[in-house]
Amino acid sequence: RVRNEGGRVVKEFHLIAEPVRQEFAPGMVVNTWGYNGSTPGPTIEVVEGDHVRLFVTNRLPEPTSVHWHGILLPNGMDGVSGLLQPAIRTGETHVYEFTLRQWGTYMYHPHSDEMVQMALGMMGFLVVHPKKREEPPVDRDFCIFPHMWFVDPGSATPDPTVMLDFNTFTFNGRAYPGTDPLVCRLGDRVRVRVANVSM
Repeated sequence: RVRNEGGRVVKEFHLIAEPVRQEFAPGMVVNTWGYNGSTPGPTIEVVEGDHVRLFVTNRLPEPTSVHWHGILLPNGMDGVSGLLQPAIRTGETHVYEFTLRQWGTYMYHPHSDEMVQMALGMMGFLVVHPKKREEPPVDRDFCIFPHMWFVDPGSATPDPTVMLDFNTFTFNGRAYPGTDPLVCRLGDRVRVRVANVSM
């Protein structure tokens, strides 16, 4: 949502941290955690210089927060719970607000019980486009979040304590044969953005 507040344009977004039943592949539904009903969460796209306001509602069974990875912003908006902000308790909403002063490929993820929360799928892209149009322009722009999981055979819930012995590998929350192709035309200028918070 875009709001005009006394001549200043503010772009608003709402993230809901919640348990998610994610279909990795046809017939393989896994109990994960994510944002707005999926893992990874929605890709947030903004433009260099935008002022953003991000509402984060916690529907998880434990406290959480959101860290805006790599973004230059006021320290109090950096999302490290217990250090820079109180954790967002279950049922609460916290507001992050800042102006984007650089462009590039970034991500968001929790900084509260992060080993468990990120292992269970809490992550998303934050793409900041440059204010000045790129020349030559990019024809196709893909965002890919690989993630590694250990889902015990016969179970539907990943084990976040497994550090190396993974048995499932996803791209944007999907495993083969459930993955989508990256469709391009011959001669297209293609950008592939990759972010990773797994082991």
